[in-house]
Order: sequence, then structure tokens, then C-alpha cells
Amino acid sequence: MGRHAEALDAFLEGLAMEPGHPAAHLLAGMSSLHLGRWEMGVAHAHVAVAADPRDAAAWCNLALGQRELGRSKEAGYAARTAIAVGPRLANAWIAMGLVQQDAGSLEEARSSFARAIELDPALASAQLALGNLEQSQGRVDAALAAYARAQSLDPRLAEVPYNRGNLAHTVTGDIAAAIAGYREAIAMRPGYAIAHHNLASALFLVGDFAAAWNEYRWRPPRLQVEARTPYEPPGAIPSPGSRLTILAEQGLGDVLFFLRFAPRLRDRGVLLEFRGDRRLEGMLARTGIFDRVSAIADDGRDPQVARVLAGDLPSLLEGNERRDAPPPLALTPDPERLAIARSRLAAAGPPPYIGLAWRAGRAKTGPEDALLKELPLPGFGSALKAVRATWISLQREPRAGERELLASHLGAPVHDFSTVNADLEDCLAFMAAIDDFAGVSNTNVHFRAGCGGGGHVLVPFPYEWRWMASGPSRWFPRMRVHRQAVDGSWDDAFGQLARDLA
Repeated sequence: MGRHAEALDAFLEGLAMEPGHPAAHLLAGMSSLHLGRWEMGVAHAHVAVAADPRDAAAWCNLALGQRELGRSKEAGYAARTAIAVGPRLANAWIAMGLVQQDAGSLEEARSSFARAIELDPALASAQLALGNLEQSQGRVDAALAAYARAQSLDPRLAEVPYNRGNLAHTVTGDIAAAIAGYREAIAMRPGYAIAHHNLASALFLVGDFAAAWNEYRWRPPRLQVEARTPYEPPGAIPSPGSRLTILAEQGLGDVLFFLRFAPRLRDRGVLLEFRGDRRLEGMLARTGIFDRVSAIADDGRDPQVARVLAGDLPSLLEGNERRDAPPPLALTPDPERLAIARSRLAAAGPPPYIGLAWRAGRAKTGPEDALLKELPLPGFGSALKAVRATWISLQREPRAGERELLASHLGAPVHDFSTVNADLEDCLAFMAAIDDFAGVSNTNVHFRAGCGGGGHVLVPFPYEWRWMASGPSRWFPRMRVHRQAVDGSWDDAFGQLARDLA
């Protein structure tokens, strides 16, 4: 019936009575995966396969869970084992096809999905997988046809409207259709975690922040925290004089982004502590907002102090405030490091100094949306060619020859300052010292915004929700946003960048 939260509760109650029951672990793992609790799903699947190594369904669960966690090697092993022990199990071939698709072996994936359909022509999930493969290759009509076949086989399959929404979100750029698809899927399966999360992203893109925050609690990092440790955030802003510990849960840039809500709590008299990456300790202490800043691994948690994940800070605010976009958290660079940064820039050439970064994130390693943001260097360099500046590469871990290629199209030297990325305090100082920035969104962009600086951010499609679907970003009012076209072209974005910097 798609009521996986209730099902999981029942399976866990059964496991409390008989902890080693293989079928209960198999089914608890299946419901955990449907709820987006990947680590829990993998743990149950491990117990199930240990109890019965010839249970192909358990190996399928393990493959799907490892895939969701980005563990491609382990997922591939589990999928191959599922086929070895259950060669006529259609779901085993679906799992194999998904692993092959993640690896870029698209024709092999197509053959695996075809084998699943051959073994079980009535299996809607096989048609769904084929539709997702078509979607990944931009074959919109073929994908929609496969989704229609899946829906005809199982009208209650919530994955169908979800994937139609995802197609609109990530392929055609129709955000209204994406929102409709995600909501239809959630109506069919209220606990559909990834549908809630993607709905949040779509709502952010169109500026419906209040509704988006309600859905953002379904984000994968939060679900993983809930699966590992008890977590119950405050239902509202704590009373004046009480203490609240803010816990980092995502990347450095994400943490800095969410901490923009912390001053509002401080203004209400809440005493704030922060636990997260130790490299942020100095700059956060200088804000004067936090009474204590410590590493996430530090012991000594006081059970009397309320805790909240950084991404849940907006949920503590009142309804009207959830519709707002507070300014970035104000950051002050260390004075000595700022002086060193200015001295190094002066040695590189005359002002203005424009920082550059052309890649951020990481490549796709599983079913999640790709986090890699990368600019084509010839077009990027050509867009900057008419601008007179001292160009500063702040690219983290540049690949061999990249800086030289960019310089050749730019027609001017690009000075390598990539080593500043080894120290966040140096990064902050350089982002405060430069006169402008052009490149993809990364942690340094959050530093630049925190220092009150502007810049030019180039946003690949599908658009990251912080940069919105059109117009300026309400989160970064001093940044100019240049978006890649839905068809993949950077021409308009680079053209506007050239005009803005001229």
C-alpha cells in the first residue's frame, strides 16, 4: 500500500521479538530504502544476506542501498551476486542495470532492463527503470512513454509521477510541472522522502520559501542523522536566556549558508553554541554570535541543552520569517592574513584583482543528482578576454594544463593562488581582498558573500536551488547570476558575463 513508515514500525516490532529473523530484516530493509534511510536499509540487508546467502531479493536490497550511498563497487558486487543466485529474478537485473547506468555503461544497462522486462512483462518497476535511462539520455518522449507503460501496469506506483516531475525539473526545466509531479507522488506515498526533498528544491527555485522549508526536513543528511542517533529539534525558538547547540550536518558552504539564520535567534536572547568543522572555529568566533564553537567530534554534550541541525534553523522561525531570505552571515577575515593576501595580490600585478574558479563539487557516483559544477574553459576565458584585470586562480586542485588553457583563451596570465584553499582562514582573507569574482558556486563564494562582496556566479542546469530559476538570487543579492540554458548552452550566460564585466 506504499505505507512504508507503518510497515517499518511493524517489522521492527517483529525484530524486537526475534532479532535475527531473516524475512523481517529483508522487509525492514526494503521499507527503509523506500523511506530514504539508506544506511539502515543496508544494515538490514547485510543481516538478511548473512542469514541466507542465496536470497537474491536481499542481495538486490543491498545493491540498491549501497548504490544510494555512492558505494558503486559494493553495489556492483551485490547486484552480480543477486543475478548469480537468482538469474530469473527480474529485480536482480534491474539492480544490475542501475549500477551499469551509474557507471556510464548505458547500452549494457538497457540490455539488463530489457532482460528484466522479458522475465516479468508485468513488472512496472522495469518499465520505470527503462524510462529513467531514457530520461538520462535526454529522450523525453521515450521516457514519458515508458512511464505511461509503468503506470498502466501499476497505477499506484508513486515513482511514476515522481520521475515525471524529476524529468520536468532536470531535463525540460518546467518547474511548475515538477512541483505538480512531486506533489502527486507524495499524495500517493506520504513518506516518499526523495519526492519531498526534490519538491523542496523546486519550491526554492520559484521563491516559495515557506513551503520549501516544510519539505526540506526530508533531506538525506537529516534522515541519516535520524537513523543513527535520536534527534528531536525544538518545535520553536527557545526562550531568551536558554542555550541552543547548532550542529553542522552538510558541507562547509551549506553550513555557512544556514548560519545566516543564527543572528535572528541571538537577537531573541538565545545563547548559541556551534559544533562543526574545526576549521570554521576562528571566523565564527569573531562574529560574536556564538558563546562557544567546538568540533563536531568533541565530547561533553549537555543533555539539558537543545540541539538543532544547521539546516533546521529556519524551521524554528515564525511563519512570516520563513518567507524571507536573511543576508549571509557577516564574516570578518583575520587582519594579519588579510594584509598578507593584499601583499601577495599586489605582487601579482595591478588592480583590479578578479578571482576565478571553474569547477566545484564532485562527479556523480550513484543515483543522486550530479553535484559537479564545471565550466568549459574556452568559453569562460573568451568571455573575460576584453576585461583588463589581474586574474587570480582560486580553483581548488586544478588539473594539469587547465590554468594555461584558460589563460590562452583569456589572452592574459592567470596567476595560480590555488594553495590558499588549504586553509579556510586564507580563503576568507583572499575573498575579502579581491575586487571581484567570477566562477561557479563553491565555499569561497559563501566567504565572499559573508565579507559583503559581490561577484558573478555561473550556475549550471539543473539549477542549484540557492540560485533560483530566474532573476537574481534573493539569498545572494550582491551576486550577479548567469545561468546555463536548459539545452546546455553557455552562450547567453558567457555573453552576459562579458557585458557585465566590461
